[in-house]
Amino acid sequence: MDNFAEYMVKKKPSAKDNTKKIAILILAALLSAATIFFTIFTHIPFLLLITCGIIFGAYFFLTNLSVEYEYAITNGEMDVDKIIARRKRVHLITVNVAKFDAYGPFTDDIPDDTSRTLVLCSDNTGEGEYYADLETEEYGSTRIIFTPNNSIQNAIELALPRHLRR
Repeated sequence: MDNFAEYMVKKKPSAKDNTKKIAILILAALLSAATIFFTIFTHIPFLLLITCGIIFGAYFFLTNLSVEYEYAITNGEMDVDKIIARRKRVHLITVNVAKFDAYGPFTDDIPDDTSRTLVLCSDNTGEGEYYADLETEEYGSTRIIFTPNNSIQNAIELALPRHLRR
């Protein structure tokens, strides 16, 4: 019988994301006002197309700040994808759960390991986060920080090496 679980988590905007949103809105408003001002004084209606482009660009950049992560586990193999603005999917990593060196809730007690490549794909709330340490061919020593639900946790538990099972 196949073991399959899938879960999608939306990343909560950080303070840095909110700052980017405000900066994009202010810049778009200033540039739009400037192009409208020049249109009025130069009587060149083509500049209004530039205003439309500025507004579209601001919309595009604002929606790109909307990020979701999808975790899919199939027979012990975990895939993590990043979905940007519900229009672009970027594959982050594929790992075999049986190769995990460490796995558990991510707390302050877990030491930082700067030698590991960090794959951060959590909801950015700091609650319910788990970590998994492993060696991969692509990234070498790797730590994945993610926010699984119960079905993902159960699928991982079934495929974990014996020494990591609870």
